[in-house]
This record gives sequence, structure tokens and C-alpha cells, in this order.
Amino acid sequence: MQAQQNEKLSLLVDDELDAVQELSLLKTVQQDLELQAKLRRYALISQAMKTEQCSVASPDFAAKIHQQLKQEPIYFLPRKKNDKVFHKAALAVAASVVLAVVWVSASKWQKQTLPFAGVNQIAQRSVQADQMNAHFKEYLQAHDKVWHVNNDTGVQSYARLASYQKK
Repeated sequence: MQAQQNEKLSLLVDDELDAVQELSLLKTVQQDLELQAKLRRYALISQAMKTEQCSVASPDFAAKIHQQLKQEPIYFLPRKKNDKVFHKAALAVAASVVLAVVWVSASKWQKQTLPFAGVNQIAQRSVQADQMNAHFKEYLQAHDKVWHVNNDTGVQSYARLASYQKK
């Protein structure tokens, strides 16, 4: 019986058992401390044969670590505030400043490339206004028969022609 258990442990370490046999063997190993020690030894031997490096820990290594963790004091320290919010706000401000600088420089550049654009527009408007005034004067002359609209210097206006003289 013992030899058969040892052989099954060896097959388990070599991963040569089927799932049903592995499950029954692991249940048996879980209840027997001697089989647990043998399984650890077989696993250690298998590791040493495969990798030629071996590290041995005491059987109660994990239990000792667990016990020490339970004895550690628990500190409830305030957490440091997350600086991500500050970084995001700083990034947003920087992006806004860059956008404003680009907008201002683009408008200044446009004014520098076309320094007399405003003068040209005013000149075009005055030419258009003169043309409109000329058309308006022609209209008044054609329909009203009034010569003072023409701004002729030889003709006096109605206000000068009509006068009142006292005796």
C-alpha cells in the first residue's frame, strides 16, 4: 500500500495521472501529514532534476509568514491627495494659453501682411459712394429739373434769388 502511494505521488509530480486519480490522491494527501512531506520531497527532487537549481523552504514557511503578517500593526495614515487633478488643470490652462497666443499671432501676422487693407477698403467705399452720388444727382436732374443739385457755380440757388427788400 505504501509503495503504491509513493508511486502515485511520483506519477502526480510527473503529471502522468488522470483527473479522477489526481483528485482522490490529493484528498488523501490533504488528510495525511506524512504524504504531504513526501509530496514536497518528490516535487523538490523533480525540480532539482529538471533545472539543477533547488531552493528548500521549511514546511511551515507559509504559516510563519501568515502569522507574522497578522502581528504587523495596521496604520491608518491619510492618503496623499492625487495630483492628477492639478496636472489636468495645469494642462488645460497651458493649452488655453497656447491657443490664445496662436490666435493673437495669426491676427497680427494677417495685419502685417496686409497693412493697407483697411485703407483700400475705405478707398473702394468712397469710390462706390461717389458713383452712387453721381447716379443720384442724375436722377434728381432728370426728374426734378433743379439745377442747384449739379453744383454749378454760375447758377444761384433759390434762397438767393428770393429776397425781401424793405422800403
